[in-house]
Amino acid sequence: MSDLKERRRQLLNLTITEIILMLLFLILLITAHLIAKNNELIKASKKFENLNETDVLTLTTIKDTIDKIKNENGEYANMTPEDFSRTVTIAINEAEKNKEAGQKNITLTNKLKDAEGEVKRLNEKYGVGIPPCWIKDGTIDNKEYLYDAIINDNGIILNNTDSRYSHRINDRKKLPLNNVIEGTVLSIEEFLKQTLAVYELKKDTCRHYISIYDKMLTNNKNHWNKNLDAIEDHFYKYINK
Repeated sequence: MSDLKERRRQLLNLTITEIILMLLFLILLITAHLIAKNNELIKASKKFENLNETDVLTLTTIKDTIDKIKNENGEYANMTPEDFSRTVTIAINEAEKNKEAGQKNITLTNKLKDAEGEVKRLNEKYGVGIPPCWIKDGTIDNKEYLYDAIINDNGIILNNTDSRYSHRINDRKKLPLNNVIEGTVLSIEEFLKQTLAVYELKKDTCRHYISIYDKMLTNNKNHWNKNLDAIEDHFYKYINK
């Protein structure tokens, strides 16, 4: 009888030992699985270290599509694995297109900003409007004058600037200035008529400058302003003080 009890005790001890070993084995398996899973997650996380905002938006688009597909009560409930794969591929392609469109918008926005900056710079140099026709070579803001104009008590006298801008002599010959009488007092009507052709030649692309000198002996502001306005009808002006 005592032998039977001893055998049962040994059998029970052996069974408990085996159970402990099995539990330890299971724990080791689970631990190994968790370690492997952790390593996979670490490797996967490194792929996302350098993601930019556009990449995040792409992933968000894909995630939203997958969420829709996984919704059992939605329109994707009966999709096959092939349909699932095709839908995700379409989502990825759409996200790439959106990414390209976003980059184009950024490029166009930058170009627009550059153009606006250039317009602002030109307006600060020349004022609002079309640019001067004659600019000194190698500069962007040193204008050269088509005529020197004298406003006196009788009208306007125009003198060419060939002596100052010898390099413009050939340019001047190409302009419709044959009807302009130089060195003679012109009335407002005569001035406007004689300079109309050169004004209309490039009125939409550039405007010539005239340098103005005040040689009036009287203080007739009305006369001065009318002649000045006539010059501004066809030219940009610079008043020498």
